[in-house]
Amino acid sequence: MSAGFSGKASPLEHFTDRLRSAEVMLEPYPHYLLDKVFPEDFYQALLKHLPESDVYENLYEVTTLKLDHFRHRDQRDLRLGWTESLPAELKDFWDRFDEWFLGPDLANAVLNSFAGQLRERFGAEGSWPEVSVESQLIRHRAGYFLEPHSDLYTKLVVLLIYLAPDRRAEHLGTSLYRPKDPQFSCPDSKHYRFEDFVRVKTAPYRPNSLLAFFRSDVSFHGLDPLSEEDIANSGRDVIQYTLHDKEARMAQLLARSVSVDEETAS
Repeated sequence: MSAGFSGKASPLEHFTDRLRSAEVMLEPYPHYLLDKVFPEDFYQALLKHLPESDVYENLYEVTTLKLDHFRHRDQRDLRLGWTESLPAELKDFWDRFDEWFLGPDLANAVLNSFAGQLRERFGAEGSWPEVSVESQLIRHRAGYFLEPHSDLYTKLVVLLIYLAPDRRAEHLGTSLYRPKDPQFSCPDSKHYRFEDFVRVKTAPYRPNSLLAFFRSDVSFHGLDPLSEEDIANSGRDVIQYTLHDKEARMAQLLARSVSVDEETAS
């Protein structure tokens, strides 16, 4: 059990137990919803330990995809060393969090929650790709929205963990879409107009819950524009957790680095 938290199971044990209970829904593409993903006392501690906004980076400034509404989203990659500038109490909490949250046990549990889809795409478990974990704390501001897109091709599984303080803003959840053209698909992360898609469902933005989906060329999802009222009432904090095909991700990052170097040289 993690030091400082009561209960029968550690946050990792609790999280993996919840993942084992997941029931994958196939329409409009494989996904599932889960509640109570952290022990309740741990979840309340997590909310209290969210960093101040100056710890985050503006998405527009750090991404190569320069969409204007990205100016209204801030995030902090949970990568090695990110906690160094945090106050001691926050640093201790997030260091302990990262130790298990970014570790192999959770990654294996997340991967196996979509075992059927992985077998269908790659064959037996021994032939599944090696994965790498990337995760971000995300904070949205008024004016942010996300048009339907299928996500980067290197991704295998995405978890959107909602950090809502209460249930007043359930309408701020991520929506799942089906293209009006049944033959349409997208192999990359290009963003499309809302009017070209049918909203199939919205995963409610509820405390301590998540939306998980298996990435494919038709895993279109997005978010309606956030108003000043939306943000004033509850804000919209999320943890995004992604399992990438490690080999494909490394190749993609290398190609991006080479492209940047060539542009700089020219």
